[in-house]
This record gives sequence, C-alpha cells and structure tokens, in this order.
Amino acid sequence: LSLYQELNYIFDYNNEKKISLVIIDSNRDKKKSPRYLKFNLHQNSNIEILQITYNKESSLAFYEFNQSNSSSVNMTVLQANNIQLRNEFYFNLASHCSTKISGANFCNLGVNDNYSFIQHKEPNSSSREVFKSIVERGAITNFQGKIYVDKIAQKTDGYQMSRSLLLDNISKSNNKPELEIYADDVKCSYGCTIGQLDDNALFYMRTRGISKEDAKTILTFAFASEALEKLTINELA
Repeated sequence: LSLYQELNYIFDYNNEKKISLVIIDSNRDKKKSPRYLKFNLHQNSNIEILQITYNKESSLAFYEFNQSNSSSVNMTVLQANNIQLRNEFYFNLASHCSTKISGANFCNLGVNDNYSFIQHKEPNSSSREVFKSIVERGAITNFQGKIYVDKIAQKTDGYQMSRSLLLDNISKSNNKPELEIYADDVKCSYGCTIGQLDDNALFYMRTRGISKEDAKTILTFAFASEALEKLTINELA
C-alpha cells in the first residue's frame, strides 16, 4: 500500500448521528481510483456506505473498518460491467458492535474477486454478510469470506451467506466461506450455493403468458434482491 499513498484515504468518525456515503469507482472518472480506504469509528458512531464499481477494466480496492464499542456499519456493494476486479473488506469489531455487508456482482467479464475478513475481538457483537453473484458470458467470480471470533468474544452472533447464479454453461463461480471460532458461547453460521435458474419456475411463468426473457429477468432480479434489502439511503433505496 505504500506505493499508493496518493490514493489512500483515512476517515475518523465520532458522532452518534448516522452518516451516509456513496463511493463510485468507474472509468468514466479519469482520475485514479482510491486503492485503500480506512474508517475509524468511535464509540456509538453509525455509518452507511453504498460502494459502486462499474465499467472498470481493472480495479483493486481495500476497505478497513475499525469499530469502537457500540458502533455500526451498514455497507452495500454493487459491481457491474467490470473486467478485472478485486475488493477486500476488513472489519475489526469491539464490544456491542454491528456490522452488515451486502453485495451483488452482475454483468461482469473476466475475473472478479471479493474477500472479506470480519474479526470479533470483544463480546456481544453481531455481523451479517450476504453476497450474491450473477455470472454469465464466461466470467469467473470468486468469493472468500471469513468470520473470526476471539476467545474473549462471547455472545458473538455471526452470519455469512454467499450464493451464485450461473446463467450459462461456460461461466464459473467459486465460494469459500470460513469460520474460525475460539469462544464457546456464540451463534455463528455460514453457507454457500451455486446453481442455475429454476426450470419449473420458468415453465410456470411461461404458462402465465410471460416471455422467456422476461421470466429470466424477473427471476434474476429476485435472486439479487436479498443483497439490496439492507440499503436504506433515502435518495437511492
């Protein structure tokens, strides 16, 4: 990261009033994109972020969140029409923190990577992560997410789910969820699925007069909707 000092940004936030940020990374902006964004959230602070990456030939971004007691992060990630993409997300949670991250990856080409590491360091915090990938045109998506629970982080509540929808037979998706738990009084779960559109659902919609393409569009949108439901920025929701 030292090679990209001019692209690094550090945010210190210390206010109980929620702040909302929209971060857009696109080739339409000829300036270089930020490579490293660090957020230091002080006690009781609350931040919501919508991060959009689209039309990128190549993109590499790191996001780090350091959460003090009783702070909250709600992050929604949208990725579309990119060729080479890698995003990494790091969360460090103190006591009574809340972290929510949702992502949707669609209409991309090439290889798209997303990695997350959520670290519960102290008791009574919660994290929820849902990531959806819609893969077509020979693209490859890779998702790797890890929830780490320290031995003193009792009463942790962690959830992680990654799902991929393949729209053809030449695209690929790799999902690797992980749990590393050293406390014994926690509630943590993870899962992943990779599949295609439901033929029975397509057939049912066709019998109701819906065209094949419209049926595919409806089912694809329904698949991605879970990753968008946590978005509460009023101007965009």
